[in-house]
Amino acid sequence: MSMVLRSQRIHPWTRDDLARLPDDGNRYEVLDGALLVTPQAPYTHQRVASRLAFTLGEYCRRHDIGCVVGPGAVPHGDSELQPDIQVIPGRPAFSAEWTELPTPMLVVEVLSPSTKRRDFGIKRDAYLRWGVAEYWIVDIDARCVHVSRRSEEMKTVDAKVVWKPNAVAPACEIRVAELFA
Repeated sequence: MSMVLRSQRIHPWTRDDLARLPDDGNRYEVLDGALLVTPQAPYTHQRVASRLAFTLGEYCRRHDIGCVVGPGAVPHGDSELQPDIQVIPGRPAFSAEWTELPTPMLVVEVLSPSTKRRDFGIKRDAYLRWGVAEYWIVDIDARCVHVSRRSEEMKTVDAKVVWKPNAVAPACEIRVAELFA
């Protein structure tokens, strides 16, 4: 069960508060002063995320697009979200801090029942507001990917998800069924 904690504090939560939270297996994020707490993801969630990160990573290496990490941090002011996967453009230094990295080109969340409302709502809105060009929600139960781009309505894809990060590289095409094989 995920939680959003707001009312237990006099002051809003900030990124600085994250360092003082326990290392207890939960994922802690801060968005607009609220603390988001999510328990450890189940095996199927991690398996799908790993498979997708590997596929995106191979594509990005082959076409010199950027680097793929997951999970990772996307800091923005006093907020920090931790998506399952993100594609960071360019070639960031190996020793770079999260705050030194450019805005991700693509952010992916693998949907969990406890995070569904948040992933489709406040997190989607925040990523797009922060300049992330594309946001995917991978739905294991429905066997589909929900794709959001800044200037378009969300689309649901159940056959093949296509990512075209720039005009030079060919599109990255991923068969949705292969994510769940």
